Amino acid sequence: MSIATPKNLSLTDIISAGYRALHRRLWVMLIPALMGGYLWLGAPIALTPLATGVQTDLAMVGELIGQEGEGVRLAQAVLMTDLRLALAWLNFVPMLAPTEGPVVPLMGLEHQVNWPRMLLTIGVVNLLALVFSSYFLTLLSESVSGVYLPLVGSLQRAFAVALALVGYWLVLAGIGLLLALPFLALSIIVIVALPGTALAILLAWYIVLFWAYIYTCFAPEAILLSRVGPLQAIVASINVVRHNLADTLILLLLNLLIVNGLGLVWRQLATMPVGLPVALLGSAYIGSGLTAARMEFYRAHLAR
Repeated sequence: MSIATPKNLSLTDIISAGYRALHRRLWVMLIPALMGGYLWLGAPIALTPLATGVQTDLAMVGELIGQEGEGVRLAQAVLMTDLRLALAWLNFVPMLAPTEGPVVPLMGLEHQVNWPRMLLTIGVVNLLALVFSSYFLTLLSESVSGVYLPLVGSLQRAFAVALALVGYWLVLAGIGLLLALPFLALSIIVIVALPGTALAILLAWYIVLFWAYIYTCFAPEAILLSRVGPLQAIVASINVVRHNLADTLILLLLNLLIVNGLGLVWRQLATMPVGLPVALLGSAYIGSGLTAARMEFYRAHLAR
């Protein structure tokens, strides 16, 4: 019998290896389950005061142009959406987001947002997301690599991972601003001069951002498994994707289809009596296994 080596592992093998790694430390999935429970049961965060003010303004504009209603509904949909996940830029934990619905005003009843409170909320949300994400990823990466640290060692490693993840986002933002600002200015000039090119330029920006995400998507895995800094992690991710572009796209597509497809099932189940705990645990199990599979994918293709 031949033994499969990293160079000939199929995506099925890699996903199976990810779930085997999760099974070695199954309790880790409690972290995304509990965080998902907070999303479902905790108080939401929304820009409701702005929605009230914009609703009034749009209603007045709608009366003037004879098209009232649509703009108001759009403003409400955007500004009254729960922003907890959208604000958690440093979250790497797969969670089951609740269905959209009316939210409770948390920023006051006035027509202006309390911006100091909003900035404090963003900071607290990201700090908590980073703490849980770094510890979750550290424990899962130990299970994938088979190298287990004692509690103190895991906490120290999680702290280092948290700093590296912050550095990763700062490096991405810095590189993005450095490269994007000149092209953004050029895009604005072209759109102002030739309004008909707006859609094409927006599509071009979307394509650029899409491929930037694809090529840098394994940077967190590089931080965890290769133990490199943010810039080296981005380079490692680019190298892995560059040599395995088709497999990368298939893996990400499978991940997207599985998470979104089962997400519909979990949300339906969560509306039933005692269905929420089952939905949270099921979603956490699937999401944690797929997160481990991404680590297995990076490790296998890095070995090539």
